[in-house]
This record gives sequence, structure tokens and C-alpha cells, in this order.
Amino acid sequence: MKPHPSSSPLPHVIAALLILGTMPSPAQSAEGFDTSGLAPVEPAPAKPAARPEPLPASANLEPSRYAGDEIGPYVNELTTRLSIRQRATDPFGRYQDPDYKAPEPERMANPSPTQRTKLEPPTPFADIIAAITVNMVKSQQFLSADRTFTVKDIFPIQLPSGKIVKVQVMAVSSSRIDFRNVETGETASRRLDLRPPGMTRGVGTLSAPGVQPGGGDAPLQIQPVTPVSGNP
Repeated sequence: MKPHPSSSPLPHVIAALLILGTMPSPAQSAEGFDTSGLAPVEPAPAKPAARPEPLPASANLEPSRYAGDEIGPYVNELTTRLSIRQRATDPFGRYQDPDYKAPEPERMANPSPTQRTKLEPPTPFADIIAAITVNMVKSQQFLSADRTFTVKDIFPIQLPSGKIVKVQVMAVSSSRIDFRNVETGETASRRLDLRPPGMTRGVGTLSAPGVQPGGGDAPLQIQPVTPVSGNP
């Protein structure tokens, strides 16, 4: 008896193979490997980039457009020639060497307790009286600015420092005025010279410029004044 073509087992074998091909294989899964004795492999450290060496110090630096592929050495040589490398401090005044220790400032010696400020000596009373302005003298009185002072008058004088000195008029003459310090009793005189500037006291006979003296016995010539007559 011949088997029926539809009952052949070949189609069932092919279908089974296709189903098995779609299932994951235990040998290819990560769970199928024993990794307990394996250590993770660290990546190799990256090699530092080689620092370009600067050009020789004697080399003449040309403009940067001629550097070509040697930009690194060109820049390094350029930085070595900067003036900041020869300076001890940076633009902010700080020392560039981190290990440098600045010297401590010198301490000023403490002044001794005996050192004191020297006071200016007081103005002599004679200098105070010599500074008084006298405009006119008349019968035991003198005029200073717009005020008149008489003998025995007491008035204050203010110095530039603000100090007040009280003085009394003791005597007034054409040549001098005497004053007394009321507080200390010291006396001083104000010498007078009321002539205008440029004039001095004469010591000889009076003479006018351009006039020839006629002698001591020469008569004095005059011209009598004749009144005008009203008669015709």
C-alpha cells in the first residue's frame, strides 16, 4: 500500500526547525557564562599631549603669520620674553613667588615720655606795640584807623593767634607813644614817623631845586599890590 502524499512527515520537521530557530539559544545568552572569576579591565590612561618645546632664545621671532605649524613653540617662546617674568610682583602688587615672604616693616621707636611739642615763644610786647597803626597825633591823643585814643585809655589788642592783650596809653607826643601791658606791667614805645613815603627829615637849610641862593645879606624883593582905582 503506498502512503498518501499528504501524510508525509517532511512538513512537520520543517515547522519544528523553524520554531526552534526563533527561540533564544542558552549558549549565546550572557546568563550562560560564568563571570565570577573575571575582573573588569580598566582603560589605559591617556598619554599627555607632548608640550611643544620653545624656540631657542637666540632665535629671532618673526610675525605670527610666519609661524606655520610651529604655533606651540612660537607661543612658548613669546611668553618667555614677556617683561612680567622678570618682575617680582604682578600687576596687582602681589609677589609672583608663592613662597616669598615679604620683610616686616620697621617699627618706629616709641617716643620717650620726655619728648613734647615745643611751644612757640610768645610775641614780645614791643613787637605788638610796633604793629599799631598811627594816623595822626594831636594834644595827648592819637588816631588809629577810625578810633581816637587818649592818655590813660585802656583797650584790647587781638593777635593773629586769637590772644587778647590789654594795653594802656601812658603818654603821647609827636615823636612817640608809650604803652603799658595791663596784665604784666611791661612797657613799650611806638616810635612815630608821620611823614609821607619818600620824605625824610631835613638836616640843613631849606632849599628848592633849581633856585640859586642869593646870600644872607641880599634884600628880599617884593612887588606891592596896587589896588585898582574906581575913578575914571
